[in-house]
Amino acid sequence: MRQLKEDTVKSNLIESQQSEYGPVCVYQNKEYRWLTLAQKANEDITIQGVMNLIHPEQVIVPVNQCMMLFLLKPVDTLNILNLGLGTAGFERIMYHLQSSTPHIKTINTFNTVEINPSIALIAAQHFKLPIKHRTYLQCAEQYITQCSDLFNVITIDIFSGEYHQPFLTSDSFWQNINRCSEQNTQVIINLNPQTGQELQMLLILLRQHFKCLAIIEFNEYKNIVIMLSQQTLMHINVDEIQNSPVFMNFAPDLYKNINSIYHIE
Repeated sequence: MRQLKEDTVKSNLIESQQSEYGPVCVYQNKEYRWLTLAQKANEDITIQGVMNLIHPEQVIVPVNQCMMLFLLKPVDTLNILNLGLGTAGFERIMYHLQSSTPHIKTINTFNTVEINPSIALIAAQHFKLPIKHRTYLQCAEQYITQCSDLFNVITIDIFSGEYHQPFLTSDSFWQNINRCSEQNTQVIINLNPQTGQELQMLLILLRQHFKCLAIIEFNEYKNIVIMLSQQTLMHINVDEIQNSPVFMNFAPDLYKNINSIYHIE
Protein backbone atom coordinates (compact mmCIF):
# COMPACT_ATOMS: atom_id res chain seq x y z
CA MET A 1 0.00 0.00 0.00
CA ARG A 2 2.89 2.33 0.72
CA GLN A 3 4.14 1.89 -2.86
CA LEU A 4 0.69 2.61 -4.25
CA LYS A 5 0.56 5.89 -2.34
CA GLU A 6 3.85 6.85 -3.99
CA ASP A 7 2.36 5.84 -7.36
CA THR A 8 -0.75 7.98 -6.84
CA VAL A 9 0.46 10.59 -9.32
CA LYS A 10 -1.00 12.26 -12.38
CA SER A 11 0.87 10.01 -14.84
CA ASN A 12 -0.97 6.98 -13.39
CA LEU A 13 -4.41 8.61 -13.36
CA ILE A 14 -6.85 6.81 -15.69
CA GLU A 15 -10.21 8.22 -14.54
CA SER A 16 -11.37 11.28 -12.62
CA GLN A 17 -14.96 12.25 -11.85
CA GLN A 18 -16.33 15.18 -9.89
CA SER A 19 -19.20 13.63 -7.94
CA GLU A 20 -21.55 15.44 -5.57
CA TYR A 21 -19.45 13.95 -2.74
CA GLY A 22 -16.16 15.21 -4.15
CA PRO A 23 -13.53 13.98 -6.64
CA VAL A 24 -13.32 10.24 -7.36
CA CYS A 25 -10.04 9.16 -8.96
CA VAL A 26 -8.76 5.86 -10.37
CA TYR A 27 -5.05 5.14 -10.74
CA GLN A 28 -3.19 2.26 -12.32
CA ASN A 29 0.37 0.91 -12.53
CA LYS A 30 1.61 -2.34 -14.07
CA GLU A 31 0.13 -4.56 -11.34
CA TYR A 32 -2.74 -2.74 -9.64
CA ARG A 33 -5.68 -0.41 -10.12
CA TRP A 34 -6.89 1.63 -7.15
CA LEU A 35 -9.41 4.26 -6.05
CA THR A 36 -9.02 7.47 -4.05
CA LEU A 37 -11.64 9.98 -2.95
CA ALA A 38 -11.41 13.71 -2.16
CA GLN A 39 -8.00 14.46 -0.69
CA LYS A 40 -6.85 17.56 1.15
CA ALA A 41 -3.43 18.80 0.09
CA ASN A 42 -1.91 18.53 3.58
CA GLU A 43 -3.26 15.02 4.32
CA ASP A 44 -1.85 11.57 3.59
CA ILE A 45 -3.36 9.83 0.55
CA THR A 46 -6.20 7.49 1.48
CA ILE A 47 -6.64 4.54 -0.87
CA GLN A 48 -10.21 3.26 -0.78
CA GLY A 49 -9.62 -0.03 -2.57
CA VAL A 50 -7.16 -1.98 -4.74
CA MET A 51 -7.55 -4.55 -7.54
CA ASN A 52 -4.88 -6.86 -8.90
CA LEU A 53 -5.02 -6.54 -12.68
CA ILE A 54 -4.02 -10.16 -13.38
CA HIS A 55 -6.01 -11.75 -10.53
CA PRO A 56 -8.95 -9.41 -9.89
CA GLU A 57 -10.56 -11.96 -7.56
CA GLN A 58 -7.78 -11.49 -5.01
CA VAL A 59 -8.43 -9.40 -1.91
CA ILE A 60 -5.22 -7.45 -1.40
CA VAL A 61 -5.43 -5.65 1.96
CA PRO A 62 -5.59 -7.61 5.26
CA VAL A 63 -8.33 -5.35 6.61
CA ASN A 64 -10.51 -6.23 3.60
CA GLN A 65 -9.59 -9.91 3.86
CA CYS A 66 -11.04 -9.86 7.38
CA MET A 67 -14.42 -8.88 5.95
CA MET A 68 -14.54 -12.53 4.79
CA LEU A 69 -14.11 -14.02 8.26
CA PHE A 70 -17.74 -15.16 8.36
CA LEU A 71 -16.48 -17.99 6.11
CA LEU A 72 -14.80 -19.57 9.16
CA LYS A 73 -18.31 -20.71 10.11
CA PRO A 74 -19.74 -22.14 6.87
CA VAL A 75 -23.37 -21.49 5.95
CA ASP A 76 -25.10 -23.48 3.20
CA THR A 77 -27.12 -20.55 1.89
CA LEU A 78 -25.87 -16.99 2.15
CA ASN A 79 -28.04 -13.88 2.28
CA ILE A 80 -25.52 -11.05 2.08
CA LEU A 81 -25.87 -7.33 2.60
CA ASN A 82 -22.81 -5.18 1.90
CA LEU A 83 -22.98 -1.54 2.97
CA GLY A 84 -20.37 0.37 0.96
CA LEU A 85 -19.29 -0.67 -2.54
CA GLY A 86 -15.85 0.90 -2.97
CA THR A 87 -13.89 -1.00 -5.61
CA ALA A 88 -16.22 -4.04 -5.48
CA GLY A 89 -13.51 -6.26 -4.01
CA PHE A 90 -15.98 -7.99 -1.71
CA GLU A 91 -18.37 -8.63 -4.59
CA ARG A 92 -15.61 -10.02 -6.82
CA ILE A 93 -14.33 -12.50 -4.24
CA MET A 94 -17.81 -13.69 -3.23
CA TYR A 95 -18.85 -14.43 -6.81
CA HIS A 96 -15.50 -16.11 -7.48
CA LEU A 97 -15.81 -18.33 -4.40
CA GLN A 98 -19.32 -19.31 -5.46
CA SER A 99 -18.55 -20.05 -9.11
CA SER A 100 -15.02 -21.46 -8.94
CA THR A 101 -14.51 -23.04 -5.50
CA PRO A 102 -16.32 -25.38 -3.08
CA HIS A 103 -16.19 -22.80 -0.27
CA ILE A 104 -19.57 -21.17 -0.96
CA LYS A 105 -22.53 -23.36 -1.96
CA THR A 106 -25.36 -20.91 -2.58
CA ILE A 107 -25.72 -17.14 -2.55
CA ASN A 108 -29.46 -16.61 -2.36
CA THR A 109 -29.46 -12.82 -1.85
CA PHE A 110 -26.58 -10.41 -2.40
CA ASN A 111 -27.35 -6.70 -2.09
CA THR A 112 -24.90 -3.81 -2.02
CA VAL A 113 -25.75 -0.28 -0.90
CA GLU A 114 -23.71 2.68 -2.17
CA ILE A 115 -24.63 6.33 -1.77
CA ASN A 116 -22.37 7.71 -4.52
CA PRO A 117 -23.50 6.97 -8.12
CA SER A 118 -19.99 7.79 -9.39
CA ILE A 119 -18.53 5.01 -7.24
CA ALA A 120 -21.07 2.53 -8.63
CA LEU A 121 -20.29 3.59 -12.20
CA ILE A 122 -16.52 3.36 -11.67
CA ALA A 123 -16.87 -0.04 -9.95
CA ALA A 124 -18.67 -1.34 -13.05
CA GLN A 125 -16.31 0.29 -15.58
CA HIS A 126 -12.94 -0.20 -13.89
CA PHE A 127 -13.30 -2.78 -11.09
CA LYS A 128 -15.26 -5.62 -12.71
CA LEU A 129 -18.49 -5.29 -10.73
CA PRO A 130 -20.87 -7.72 -12.48
CA ILE A 131 -23.60 -5.90 -14.41
CA LYS A 132 -26.32 -8.09 -12.90
CA HIS A 133 -25.24 -7.43 -9.31
CA ARG A 134 -27.93 -5.67 -7.29
CA THR A 135 -26.64 -2.27 -6.12
CA TYR A 136 -28.95 0.18 -4.33
CA LEU A 137 -27.96 3.82 -4.77
CA GLN A 138 -28.95 5.30 -1.43
CA CYS A 139 -27.69 6.06 2.04
CA ALA A 140 -26.99 2.92 4.08
CA GLU A 141 -28.88 4.32 7.04
CA GLN A 142 -31.95 4.93 4.88
CA TYR A 143 -31.74 1.46 3.34
CA ILE A 144 -31.55 -0.24 6.75
CA THR A 145 -34.46 1.82 8.06
CA GLN A 146 -36.66 0.67 5.15
CA CYS A 147 -35.28 -2.87 4.80
CA SER A 148 -37.72 -5.78 5.01
CA ASP A 149 -35.31 -8.60 4.04
CA LEU A 150 -33.32 -10.81 6.39
CA PHE A 151 -29.57 -11.38 6.00
CA ASN A 152 -27.12 -13.78 7.64
CA VAL A 153 -24.03 -11.80 6.62
CA ILE A 154 -23.88 -8.00 6.88
CA THR A 155 -20.64 -6.23 6.03
CA ILE A 156 -20.17 -2.52 6.72
CA ASP A 157 -17.29 -0.69 5.06
CA ILE A 158 -18.40 2.91 4.79
CA PHE A 159 -15.75 5.60 4.65
CA SER A 160 -15.27 9.08 3.29
CA GLY A 161 -11.51 9.30 3.22
CA GLU A 162 -10.48 8.07 6.68
CA TYR A 163 -13.76 8.96 8.41
CA HIS A 164 -16.78 6.71 8.81
CA GLN A 165 -20.37 7.86 8.86
CA PRO A 166 -21.91 9.35 12.05
CA PHE A 167 -24.92 7.01 11.97
CA LEU A 168 -22.62 4.14 13.03
CA THR A 169 -22.90 5.60 16.53
CA SER A 170 -26.71 5.75 16.35
CA ASP A 171 -28.72 3.39 18.55
CA SER A 172 -31.52 3.21 15.96
CA PHE A 173 -29.11 2.12 13.21
CA TRP A 174 -28.06 -0.98 15.19
CA GLN A 175 -31.66 -1.70 16.15
CA ASN A 176 -32.47 -1.78 12.44
CA ILE A 177 -29.42 -3.96 11.70
CA ASN A 178 -30.75 -6.50 14.20
CA ARG A 179 -34.23 -6.25 12.71
CA CYS A 180 -32.76 -7.22 9.31
CA SER A 181 -30.72 -10.09 10.78
CA GLU A 182 -31.35 -13.79 11.03
CA GLN A 183 -30.69 -15.66 14.29
CA ASN A 184 -27.15 -16.64 13.30
CA THR A 185 -26.18 -13.44 11.45
CA GLN A 186 -22.58 -12.25 11.54
CA VAL A 187 -22.00 -8.51 11.15
CA ILE A 188 -18.51 -7.31 10.17
CA ILE A 189 -17.43 -3.66 10.34
CA ASN A 190 -14.29 -1.94 9.07
CA LEU A 191 -13.56 0.96 11.41
CA ASN A 192 -10.94 3.62 11.89
CA PRO A 193 -11.66 5.16 15.32
CA GLN A 194 -9.83 8.45 15.78
CA THR A 195 -9.45 8.12 19.57
CA GLY A 196 -9.58 5.43 22.23
CA GLN A 197 -12.58 7.18 23.76
CA GLU A 198 -14.45 7.02 20.44
CA LEU A 199 -13.79 3.28 20.22
CA GLN A 200 -14.82 2.70 23.83
CA MET A 201 -18.13 4.51 23.34
CA LEU A 202 -18.86 2.51 20.20
CA LEU A 203 -18.09 -0.80 21.92
CA ILE A 204 -20.46 0.11 24.76
CA LEU A 205 -23.18 0.84 22.19
CA LEU A 206 -22.55 -2.36 20.22
CA ARG A 207 -22.57 -4.46 23.38
CA GLN A 208 -26.13 -3.30 24.01
CA HIS A 209 -27.24 -4.87 20.72
CA PHE A 210 -25.01 -7.95 20.33
CA LYS A 211 -24.08 -10.69 22.80
CA CYS A 212 -20.72 -11.46 21.21
CA LEU A 213 -17.99 -9.19 19.81
CA ALA A 214 -14.60 -9.95 18.27
CA ILE A 215 -12.17 -7.04 17.82
CA ILE A 216 -9.30 -7.48 15.38
CA GLU A 217 -6.19 -5.28 15.38
CA PHE A 218 -3.52 -5.29 12.68
CA ASN A 219 0.25 -4.88 12.68
CA GLU A 220 0.52 -2.19 9.99
CA TYR A 221 -2.96 -0.66 9.74
CA LYS A 222 -4.77 1.82 11.95
CA ASN A 223 -8.12 0.28 11.04
CA ILE A 224 -9.76 -2.35 13.18
CA VAL A 225 -12.39 -4.91 12.21
CA ILE A 226 -15.21 -5.72 14.62
CA MET A 227 -17.38 -8.81 14.25
CA LEU A 228 -20.79 -8.92 15.92
CA SER A 229 -23.20 -11.77 16.54
CA GLN A 230 -25.80 -13.09 18.95
CA GLN A 231 -23.86 -16.38 18.96
CA THR A 232 -20.31 -17.12 20.07
CA LEU A 233 -17.41 -15.79 17.99
CA MET A 234 -14.68 -17.68 19.85
CA HIS A 235 -13.82 -19.49 16.60
CA ILE A 236 -12.51 -16.16 15.29
CA ASN A 237 -8.86 -16.70 16.20
CA VAL A 238 -5.48 -16.78 14.51
CA ASP A 239 -5.19 -20.60 14.50
CA GLU A 240 -8.56 -21.01 12.78
CA ILE A 241 -7.63 -18.39 10.18
CA GLN A 242 -4.23 -19.96 9.53
CA ASN A 243 -5.72 -23.45 9.05
CA SER A 244 -8.85 -22.45 7.13
CA PRO A 245 -8.91 -23.83 3.53
CA VAL A 246 -10.49 -20.57 2.33
CA PHE A 247 -7.82 -18.35 3.82
CA MET A 248 -4.97 -20.73 2.95
CA ASN A 249 -5.89 -20.19 -0.70
CA PHE A 250 -7.08 -16.59 -0.82
CA ALA A 251 -5.37 -14.84 2.11
CA PRO A 252 -2.49 -17.10 3.20
CA ASP A 253 -0.66 -14.33 5.09
CA LEU A 254 -3.66 -12.82 6.84
CA TYR A 255 -2.89 -14.48 10.18
CA LYS A 256 0.60 -12.92 10.10
CA ASN A 257 -0.87 -9.44 9.65
CA ILE A 258 -3.15 -9.70 12.69
CA ASN A 259 -1.74 -8.23 15.87
CA SER A 260 -4.48 -9.22 18.33
CA ILE A 261 -8.03 -10.56 18.50
CA TYR A 262 -10.10 -9.66 21.58
CA HIS A 263 -13.42 -11.28 22.49
CA ILE A 264 -16.28 -9.84 24.50
CA GLU A 265 -18.96 -12.45 25.28
